[in-house]
Amino acid sequence: IASGLVVPMLLIGGLFGRLVGCLAILIFGVKTTPFWAWLDPGAFALIGAASFFGGVSRLTMSLAVILMEMTNDIQFLLPIMVTIMVSKWVGDLLTHSFYHALLEVKCIPFLDSEPFITHNGSPVSLELFKAGDAMSSPVVCVKKDESVSELAEKMLEYEHCGFPVVNDQNQLIGSVTRRILAVVLEFHFDQDRENVTYDEFLQHDPSFRQKTIFDKLVTDSGDKRINLASYMNQSAVSVPLSFSLHRTYVLFRTLGLRHLIVTDDSNTVVGMLSRKDLMGHTLEDRLSPIISEVIERKAA
Repeated sequence: IASGLVVPMLLIGGLFGRLVGCLAILIFGVKTTPFWAWLDPGAFALIGAASFFGGVSRLTMSLAVILMEMTNDIQFLLPIMVTIMVSKWVGDLLTHSFYHALLEVKCIPFLDSEPFITHNGSPVSLELFKAGDAMSSPVVCVKKDESVSELAEKMLEYEHCGFPVVNDQNQLIGSVTRRILAVVLEFHFDQDRENVTYDEFLQHDPSFRQKTIFDKLVTDSGDKRINLASYMNQSAVSVPLSFSLHRTYVLFRTLGLRHLIVTDDSNTVVGMLSRKDLMGHTLEDRLSPIISEVIERKAA
């Protein structure tokens, strides 16, 4: 049965809640006085659904509104709110939410609001490290005026989603995405023209012939060149090599970047940071040798 995640969570929680309600009736018996009006298996089922849904999804206000709309009884508002908050606190104490776990299963790189890195069980502050400690290098760059054959060869050899654009002195002047390069090369191959309009970019998607096109451009393009000045992002975000790693993390996440370029004092590209580079396990792997070296130095 195609029921998604919401209905099963409500059903499982309701079943557990009703089970507790039935056990309470077996223990205390059926009561008819107003004081025992709360001893209702249906009310327990509602509270159980709220607790299970809240603990699994960590929803708070929206879940309370949904359940209140289901019951249409304002008397249940307080127990529902208390149940949801307690289930969220307990869930946060034990592990992350079910939706966060799905991101890990599907290998989707998700960055928390604040990085949490540990070394031998102790938390580590990223303010003690630089962007250069976590970057990936060396970086594959493209020239502002690049030959078609070299550009096609880089597209075949590397699967990167973006490339820094540098001038003749290898200084950063912008960035360009893989999709833009693929469209430009396809137009160059199919129509033998370099200029591609914005509307054509919107209407055209890189085709399944990419590998065939790039292979032919590597061997048959001769000395033809492409000027990327019209296609590159001239406002590419970059940080210095010595920039605080914690602030780099916050900047990357706040701006919703896919790539962050790292440069040295002469504005030469020395590294790149992607979402995967800033994941917790990746940071721990790259920073652990540095931390161990510092500890050994202090011990000596």
